[in-house]
Amino acid sequence: MLLSRKLLPLFLLVTCFLPNALAPVYAQEAPELQINSVRYIVVDAETGQVYAQRDANDRVAIASITKVFTALQALEMAALDSPIVTKDSDLRRPEGSYFGADGSLMGFGVGESYTLEDMLYGLMLPSGNDAANAIARTLGAQPGDSDEEAVQRFMDLLNQRIADMGLENTHLMNPHGWGVDGHYSSAADVATFNRFVRTYPKLVEIMGTRTYTTSNGAMTFANNNRSLAQFPSVIAGKTGYDNDSGWCLINIAQRGDVEIIAVTLDGIAPGDWYNDNAVLLDHGFDRRAEIASSDQAFEGDVLAYVDPSIATIERSVSTSTTFVPGVGEPDPQSVANNPRPVPVVEAPAPHTLVEGNLWVAAISVLGLLGVRGLLTFRNVSIRRSSLASRSTRQPAKTVDTAAFDS
Repeated sequence: MLLSRKLLPLFLLVTCFLPNALAPVYAQEAPELQINSVRYIVVDAETGQVYAQRDANDRVAIASITKVFTALQALEMAALDSPIVTKDSDLRRPEGSYFGADGSLMGFGVGESYTLEDMLYGLMLPSGNDAANAIARTLGAQPGDSDEEAVQRFMDLLNQRIADMGLENTHLMNPHGWGVDGHYSSAADVATFNRFVRTYPKLVEIMGTRTYTTSNGAMTFANNNRSLAQFPSVIAGKTGYDNDSGWCLINIAQRGDVEIIAVTLDGIAPGDWYNDNAVLLDHGFDRRAEIASSDQAFEGDVLAYVDPSIATIERSVSTSTTFVPGVGEPDPQSVANNPRPVPVVEAPAPHTLVEGNLWVAAISVLGLLGVRGLLTFRNVSIRRSSLASRSTRQPAKTVDTAAFDS
């Protein structure tokens, strides 16, 4: 990026608020907790302090945990009352065959109409692969797109957001998490992203809702995350499973004004994977209390992310201040004929932010940091009692069909 002398102070003003580094997480394991899930992490949702982890940076399949990413992107792109009309392509796997008994569905037919809000509940509660496709296809579509191109455009925007946040161990190939090559995340990235999720109260509300009836009254579905009933401190979460990922779970729990996030990947059914997550949440609350009651500062790893809105502003500044000799305004006809423009998440059009208005951008950045910040988030106004006491943990070998969700 080329910066004039006038722009250099602004650039320094913006970047000084960014985390110095988004370093990999290498906190200690907690063998005394006897966690059976292959990978895990537990963090303070407010500060990002990591209290325990194991192999949290491994790039692995995350199955329907993917849908948390999809839901947040959808909330950024459209109003909750936006209409979505279902199509046959929504009912199909990436390879083209229909989702069958081995894939969870919201359960709509072809040509039915729902709101985006309905679809988000259908995405998160019964973990509908069909809802994920319908959301991505509708919100990603531009004139002339095929269904596949529309979904890909949505995924390009989502992956841009992920990259802007600095989540280097996440790349998503589809909106639902159905296992394909190149679709992965990590326990640390999932936890970090869910720190950002907390700034979206509607998404937290959806993830913590037990049952929902669509606005047209056509369907009612229940949340398949049993943590909401079994562990009273849990206010939001999402399950995931397929043959590649094993049993996966992300939960956000709250006691008083403290929130803890636990991620467990590749756990044991039918109930051990839930118990793993609850034990980690308990451990997180205990460690937070110990640190708060001591005179010593926290020593360990911290999960951090860059607010993607700052990356959007930075791109707009870069575009408006970089001079390339011999290059003028883009030809409108060539732009119209380009079916797959490079995605820029809600960035202003080129050359619309001139140098005289850069201080407006600076004020916007500071306002953004004041409202949301990079590492300080407002608490969700939901209060629940403490987690149920830890249950006896006996790994079982039966298949947990009630939670089979991707």
